[in-house]
Amino acid sequence: MYVLKGRVIDGNGGAPIERGAVAVEGNRIIAVCNEWEYPVPENAEVIEVGDGTILPGFIEGHCHLGLGDDYFRIYREHAYHAVCRVVSEMKVLLDGGFTTLRECGGMTNYLKGAWEEGLIDGPRICSSGRCVIQTGGHLDYIKDFPIEFTKHHDRNFASEIADGVTEVRRTVRMHFREKCDFIKVMGTAGVACQGNKLFTREYSDEELRAFVQEAENYGSYVAIHAHGIDGIRAAIRAGVRSIEHASYIDERACEDLMKIGGWIVPTLATGHISLQNLDKRAPWVGPKLKAACAKKGETLRLAHEMGVTIGFGADYGGGEVTDFRLDGLEFPLLVSEGGLSPMEAIVAATKTGAHIVMREQELGTLECGKLADIVVCKGNPLQDIALLADQENIKVVLQDGKVKKRID
Repeated sequence: MYVLKGRVIDGNGGAPIERGAVAVEGNRIIAVCNEWEYPVPENAEVIEVGDGTILPGFIEGHCHLGLGDDYFRIYREHAYHAVCRVVSEMKVLLDGGFTTLRECGGMTNYLKGAWEEGLIDGPRICSSGRCVIQTGGHLDYIKDFPIEFTKHHDRNFASEIADGVTEVRRTVRMHFREKCDFIKVMGTAGVACQGNKLFTREYSDEELRAFVQEAENYGSYVAIHAHGIDGIRAAIRAGVRSIEHASYIDERACEDLMKIGGWIVPTLATGHISLQNLDKRAPWVGPKLKAACAKKGETLRLAHEMGVTIGFGADYGGGEVTDFRLDGLEFPLLVSEGGLSPMEAIVAATKTGAHIVMREQELGTLECGKLADIVVCKGNPLQDIALLADQENIKVVLQDGKVKKRID
């Protein structure tokens, strides 16, 4: 049994408990209250936080483990090699306080069983499996290479091609057969892949509706990669609830998204850090990245002011540039670029994240009965949200009631 004492931010967005206590028995939270309201049992191990803050475990809402920054490497390495990188990166995320991840295209779907058995350490997994893409679309990585390269699953573990309504339906059904949690679709061109104009849309209205219908049949939803407004509007018309990136979303699209109970995962960190390291990215990245980032802060502020739900996700793939040790950079960027308050940025990575991974009954807030995913950070992130961007400031991580990290 553990009792953590100190400032408590419970993830619901209200004022913190300045002298609080969070009690954990087994893998569940059994008390969240003022310190003087909870008599500590004799068998409890007390963790005195001191100059720090107790928070819910963070939820990384958009990542691609093992993908890296160099897409040419995908074709040079076997997927088995990438598994080793993914396992290593999962531990890095956990050290940063991320007790749950939502992978929007990658291999972690196949690692769920190993994680549940305790064979590997890292965040609990919510996964789309491979992204579903159209021929020549985003994550059909290198257009100078034959299409067979992208279709080679022993090399490409992050995307799968499906064209036409019939093929879309079959692919979605196979994804859910493999126990994927949701479906990730590429709805516009992207920054990192070769070719394609950034703001052109991908997939027809009929195909998008098929994605949504099949996902809803399984009690789930579709997340879509979309930068340009045409792709964003088409997705929302079809009933897509999760808009990833949303670089050029406008007022009308925000209104329509709210009507269907949708949300945005803006993924600011990947663009921010890539702009600082363009010399390390492929030559076609720079112009498209600058275009994608040109209005992103402005449009995110618009969406936030209108009341659109905002999620947290850095969109890192690992590698030299988007290093998972820097994943917490999304916190201060949501504040400085998106206009969220520090508390709202924390809620995006906790309570909202739990809703997005469809685990809000168990995760996302410090409440009695929920799973004991708890983070202790140095200092007060409401005064300095950048504290959460540095893994050295994450002093304690509990996941499922077990101590995964503790630095005195």
